[in-house]
Amino acid sequence: MRSFTSLTGLVASLLAGSQLAAAHMEMSFPPPFRSKSNPHTTNIDYSMTAPLNADGSNYPCKGYHSDLGTAAGAPTAVFAPGGTYNFTIVGGAAHGGGSCQVSLSYDGGMTFTVIESIIGGCPLSANWDFTIPSDAQPGTAIFAWTWFNQIGNREMYMNCAPVTIGGGSAKREISPRAAAFSARPQIFQANIGNGCSTLESSAVTFPNPGPDVKDNGGAQQPPTGNCGAAAPGGGSGSPGGGSGGVPDTPTTTAAAPTVPATTAPAPPTVEPPKPTNPGIPPRPTSQPTTRPGSQFSSGVFLTISDATTFETTTRTASVAPPAATTTSVKAPATTTVAPVPTTSPGSGSGSGPSTPSTGANSGPCTTEGAWNCIDGTSFQRCASGQWSPVIPMAPGTTCTPGTDDSLIMSGRRSVRRFSA
Repeated sequence: MRSFTSLTGLVASLLAGSQLAAAHMEMSFPPPFRSKSNPHTTNIDYSMTAPLNADGSNYPCKGYHSDLGTAAGAPTAVFAPGGTYNFTIVGGAAHGGGSCQVSLSYDGGMTFTVIESIIGGCPLSANWDFTIPSDAQPGTAIFAWTWFNQIGNREMYMNCAPVTIGGGSAKREISPRAAAFSARPQIFQANIGNGCSTLESSAVTFPNPGPDVKDNGGAQQPPTGNCGAAAPGGGSGSPGGGSGGVPDTPTTTAAAPTVPATTAPAPPTVEPPKPTNPGIPPRPTSQPTTRPGSQFSSGVFLTISDATTFETTTRTASVAPPAATTTSVKAPATTTVAPVPTTSPGSGSGSGPSTPSTGANSGPCTTEGAWNCIDGTSFQRCASGQWSPVIPMAPGTTCTPGTDDSLIMSGRRSVRRFSA
């Protein structure tokens, strides 16, 4: 009897321990890389709720961002610049809440630009609103949710999802009070062996939260260690969505390498595209009518030559049978330059008429907003005087090789409807 009782107690302890180990939180929408919620995943990670390694060896995204550009890394959601959506967090142990950030990466996970900071109370609720900046660059991006728990071990949690930024029924102008995407701060990092730590029993106040902040009150403390300088104005916001200070220069505490920003200083004119989302429509803040999705195939949304119909009721996707199309976008030039001779691949000039180059450019460029299609499978852009890193085309799409002020691409797409 004693042996049976001891065995029963041991089994109960092991089960309780396993539940505590697994009962953290994870993002379910947009579906992350290798999540059981992701319809493209073939190698499911059943420990998505686990934090990043304490030494930061699997930052960012637990290493799963390497799936970007493959079938397993196909976009799982479509967000329009200027649109408001929500992300969803599920799990059984919120550790008293804490502070979270939402960010976007256009360079394959080397840098993450913050679009929303939530101080305190995150993720005590399941759904959280966020707004895509009006000048966010169209194309494939990584959507990241990071969380610093208030109670428990000092950890950093990070889930990343492949998404497409594009759509909308009209060009959106940036408000004079809004911060340019390029002026927004880089993601906050702590508790991953980078010399910065958060304190237990309080929600961390981010040194540089950016202009879009939700401050839910409660016990708050700044981080300790080498965590970067605080932004001008302190970065505090009003409950549920205030605004913080905006730095003159983005500050980053990341150990990741620094690369040139891939966003153009001015957004290209984007006509309404016709993307589809593979069975997972964007989640609106209102009560939408759910419509089935279809296979998503386009990762860059550009000017469409044929007519497109839009509604203004919800942000839920509506799809039609795929049809082949060729699309293009005219990127507004911000610099006037004299014509220069055609350069060889890799020279990085990006000016003049279309160049039949099929190689990647690097270093300085002279024509702001110029596009370079590389072998039809990837592209880059002249932004802030530098050629961006090479960005792969979304599965099922190709571009016409060469350097020009427009990007010509072909693919398959279906009708999608967005509110204005």
